Amino acid sequence: MDETASASSQVPADVGALDHLPGWHPGEQLRRTDKAVTIAGRWHGHDVVAKQLTSSERHWVKRFTHEVSSYRAFTDAPPPWPVPRLHHAGRQVLIIERLPGKSPHTDRYPPRLPGRIVTGMIDALTGFAAWQPPPGPLSMPATDWPARIRRYAAAGDLPDDVQQPLLEAVTSAPLVFGHGDPLASNALDGAGQPLVFVDYEFAGMYPPGADLALLGLWLGRHDPGAEQRCAQIAAASGSLSRYQAMRVLWLAREQRLYQDLFDTVDDRKHRQWLDDQAVDAIAVLCLAVGCR
Repeated sequence: MDETASASSQVPADVGALDHLPGWHPGEQLRRTDKAVTIAGRWHGHDVVAKQLTSSERHWVKRFTHEVSSYRAFTDAPPPWPVPRLHHAGRQVLIIERLPGKSPHTDRYPPRLPGRIVTGMIDALTGFAAWQPPPGPLSMPATDWPARIRRYAAAGDLPDDVQQPLLEAVTSAPLVFGHGDPLASNALDGAGQPLVFVDYEFAGMYPPGADLALLGLWLGRHDPGAEQRCAQIAAASGSLSRYQAMRVLWLAREQRLYQDLFDTVDDRKHRQWLDDQAVDAIAVLCLAVGCR
């Protein structure tokens, strides 16, 4: 969902910062959201993508800064998968290498994707979880999970009796590296090459199964079999209870998002689907671990 942000949260795109960068030659605009615009171009003879932050909201400024830090960390300690080379970073502008391939889809909840795409996304996420990042921004918890659980419960987004099972699930195993935002629009599928993810603004340490639970949620709207595959992978790795807990938390977040945007996203069918999924996810968690 790329809803337009309020005027108060918008700042002029840092066009001047790009236009006056020696060696920069703009090409086509690839995508515009409520927080940023991405533009293809050339940088000193290299194919690149420039990302301009267009929101002044504290949250997105922080995420943009984290993304820059992520690419710098990848430079210092390259992971075992392709990541874009960082060419330039400014206050509102990020220029990275343009990797081959294109996004499988741009919808948050895409229609049923080809099986090889789903497999590629799952493989990429399991690869993330197997990697140990170096000390620094990528080795830090992505958020304070116990605090988030308490905040959601206090706001009425979670039943009181699931607080303790959720807390136990997200703290019962060491955190693993995760992408944190495995949207189809954040993936690149190139012919004859493994699918890769880009946009590391939410990258960090997560409970095991968190990435898979989020991918399963987004793909499962139109492809329940994809969600089942994600759950099976989590079960095979011994992370099913964390997967189930994170599915409850991700659904609570999606419900909050759609509640906030209900006036602009009048999709009652999807909101009902989210509500039904949340009820089922809580029931599954309680059946597995017990809720008091």
